[in-house]
Amino acid sequence: MLSKNKQKKLYHIPFSKKLLLVVLIFSLSFIITFIGLTSLNTQKISEMVQENNFLDAINSKVYDINGKIITEFFQENRNPVKLSEIPPALINAFIAIEDSEFYKHKGISFRGILRGALWENFKNTILSPKEGKPQGGSTITQQLAINIFLNREISLNRKIKDILLALQIERNFTKDEILEMYLNEIYFGHGAYGVQAAAQMYFNKSVQDLNLAECALLAGLPRGPSYYSPILNPEVSLNRRNIILNRMFKLGYISKEEMEKTKQNPIKLDYNNKRDKITAPYFSTFILSQLLEEYGANIVYKGGLKIYTTLDLEMQNFAEKALQESVYEGAIIAIEPQTGYIKAMVGGKDFEKSKFNRATQAYRQPGSAFKPFIYLTALDNGFTPSNIIEDSPVTFENGWSPKNYEKEFRGPVTLREAFELSINVVGVKLLEQVGVNKVINYAHKAGIKSELRSDLSLALGTSEITPLEIASAYATIANLGVRVDPIISIIRIEDYNGKIIKENIPQKKKLFKEETCYVLIKMMEGVIERGTGLSAQIGRPAAGKTGTTNDFVDAWFIGFTPDLVTAVYIGNDDRKPLGNKMTGGVVAAPVWAKFMKSALKNNDKKDFLQPDKVINISVCKESGLLPINSCPETLTVSFIKGTEPTSYCIIHQTIFEKPKTEEYQEIKKPYYEEIETFKKKQEEEPIKTKEKEEETFQSLINKLREKYKKPGN
Repeated sequence: MLSKNKQKKLYHIPFSKKLLLVVLIFSLSFIITFIGLTSLNTQKISEMVQENNFLDAINSKVYDINGKIITEFFQENRNPVKLSEIPPALINAFIAIEDSEFYKHKGISFRGILRGALWENFKNTILSPKEGKPQGGSTITQQLAINIFLNREISLNRKIKDILLALQIERNFTKDEILEMYLNEIYFGHGAYGVQAAAQMYFNKSVQDLNLAECALLAGLPRGPSYYSPILNPEVSLNRRNIILNRMFKLGYISKEEMEKTKQNPIKLDYNNKRDKITAPYFSTFILSQLLEEYGANIVYKGGLKIYTTLDLEMQNFAEKALQESVYEGAIIAIEPQTGYIKAMVGGKDFEKSKFNRATQAYRQPGSAFKPFIYLTALDNGFTPSNIIEDSPVTFENGWSPKNYEKEFRGPVTLREAFELSINVVGVKLLEQVGVNKVINYAHKAGIKSELRSDLSLALGTSEITPLEIASAYATIANLGVRVDPIISIIRIEDYNGKIIKENIPQKKKLFKEETCYVLIKMMEGVIERGTGLSAQIGRPAAGKTGTTNDFVDAWFIGFTPDLVTAVYIGNDDRKPLGNKMTGGVVAAPVWAKFMKSALKNNDKKDFLQPDKVINISVCKESGLLPINSCPETLTVSFIKGTEPTSYCIIHQTIFEKPKTEEYQEIKKPYYEEIETFKKKQEEEPIKTKEKEEETFQSLINKLREKYKKPGN
């Protein structure tokens, strides 16, 4: 036992020698590091600070059309503020707990180093290496140096480096500049860097609005963000806050009364972590993908960009609410036709459950919502709303027989009625007459970019497109043939200093005649007034079209006013049917109406601007021709000048008695063109004898009767 004890004593190093060894190592490390760092000139240090990540790692902010903040893109949640914007209580709290001699020293505190660093490091690394870790004692300037230039390595070498860097920082910056950088750099936990981000996250308020209790609480977090977190350890956080209040009183920053009163306040948080919540999530991720592709992650997440978008947050909220109140999954996209600005985008009911953006990524069959492009082509190539097409069974060469929704046929119908009631067979026959390829060309010109099927099933909307595509194409119609390209989500982007680095200016191109689009718009108004879109009535001029696919899998309503185009798509992701008779008019149109009423509530009611080359005339609702007395119902229809009907209704023509030719009393409406011509001729060339006059007039009446005699009579 004695020999063993003696053997141990041989290896014992006296305390004085340990201390001398530490001093020698420290001194040598200090000298070597000092020589290396002092070789950096003032300009180099300044460049190192200016180029460092903490200055670059600034949140990129996204704004709506009215300058309201939508969201922020960041890896570190950081929003730098000027020192003048930070309340004195917060500054004093930090100085009190972190570095009470900040405004007196030149970057390092020898008393702090000796008391905190050297003794604790010596004790923990040399005397009791298993009992603890090297400790701090760093000034605010040293902490800034560590955060900017160094890692969190625990060693004497790193300690020497931060001392020397702190000296260099003090040579290049004022105390206020150092304090401002420090307060914008430090980490407060839960992803928040800097006092502004911390104030917004923990208290949902700007830093300048913090009270004394909140300032003291924040000042206690950087020493141990997780341990002192009021979210994770509220009791520990409260104790830490009160320690800081004691320290502030001791240094004369607050009175005893203020200290005692503030200590009585419980922790009141309004936790608002941006990592947990995204406003307008589908739109935000939509533009994020564009930004990442163009600028890369480093600039987007750290560059402090200011992204000004087209989104209207108020409209966005209305759109989200309209879809949420529906029992179905779907999407809503709203566009301003004159500018191509996306005003609202909802890609689904729950972003947390599904990030799939149905407004931009869901390729779905539009059903009859595609028909406006067929009718646009027809109207632009000589057809009119009063043209008649037979709604009757037809089988094409490939054996295909299109069917109507009601499984019935109406016989001869006007194009206007066929459009309003969305009659499939008439749409297919019209497509055949106009030409499939011509319709595809018109649809692509309007704004649809997806490939379209080159066959007659195109009339039934069998080609898949996205809600954004069809909304942009409808916008061309609403804009009277002027296409705005591209459809814009970002107006401009500024760098952190406010310099514009990108600006999107919409390009406008006239593609269709305004009179053609106007006539189509009036037919689309009829869809809402009398047709399949009755549920889309919003108490102001509006035009639109329903769409439903086979087995009620997809339902659409795309409509517009002069100010806003909105597409509503309803459908299940697993492609299960919505239910029997769940058509676009039943499930999509009400959602559209609810959104549009809210979105336009502050807009004046206005009609579509009528072009000079359009004429509005009254026609028989059934025949589409000029009305006669016996027509049961008439309505006003718009025509391109020169294409309006000139003949009178023959469907409701009645056989009348022999007229009294002397006074022409029985020749009232209908004013047959032949009779009017005869009357004019009689006035210019009087008949020589009354008998000849009666004979000529009577023969004309007989011819008219023969002409309009109904079969079987």
